[in-house]
Formats: sequence, C-alpha cells, structure tokens
Amino acid sequence: MTVIKTTALALTALLISATSAAGHHEEWEGPMLAAKPGQIVIVYYWPCADADSGMSVLKEMIAYERGASPHPYSAAPAIHSDGALVSVDVHSSAESMDKAVAWQQSDATWQAQFAEMEAACGSADDLSTNVLTMK
Repeated sequence: MTVIKTTALALTALLISATSAAGHHEEWEGPMLAAKPGQIVIVYYWPCADADSGMSVLKEMIAYERGASPHPYSAAPAIHSDGALVSVDVHSSAESMDKAVAWQQSDATWQAQFAEMEAACGSADDLSTNVLTMK
C-alpha cells in the first residue's frame, strides 16, 4: 500500500509541476497589442489589377526591407475585403518612419520593386495611406 501511495504522490507532483511549467498558472492577459503607444502604424491600400502578381511582389519587397533597411520596422501584407492589396507597417517612432521612407526613396532595388508593383497594380495614384500615431 505504501508503494501505491508513494507512486500516486509522485505522479501528482509531476502533473502539478508540468502544468505550472506550461504556464497554465498565469493569468490570461488577452491578445498582444498591435502596436505600442508612440509607434507609427501605416496602412497602405492599393486596388490591384493583378492581385496575385502584386501580392508576390509585395512579399518580396517586405522580405527585402527586413534585410536591407538600415531603419528596421515591421511590415505585413494583407488582402482587403474588397480585394485590394494592403501592407501594414509599424515604425518605432515618427523619426524612424521618416528615415525608413527616405531610405526607400533612395534605394534602387526598393524602387525597382515598387515599379513592379505599379506594373501589376496600376497607377501609384491609386495607392492610399493612413498614418496612425498609437496612443
């Protein structure tokens, strides 16, 4: 009987420690914030004649930015409910955003990719942006 009690106690201790280690004891805090106060979020919206090709180029641009930009920021591609291409960029500050935009304007590879986006999507005049300052 002592062996059974010892084994049961050991198994219970293991289960309790495994549950604690898995983080189940922590209080759920809900989803992470999309951005923190002070960060700048830019939502680019571009109705695109060839959404598949445009999305492919958009993903290439984002991958290029991650490795080449001297001013890091995050970007994520999306499709709007009306089929337009969307990119959501998050910059750490307005100053960082300004530096990233200046880099984009001066970088030949980025500009060539943007020209590919125009070829797929149509005039850049149809591209709209919404700039949000997180509070």
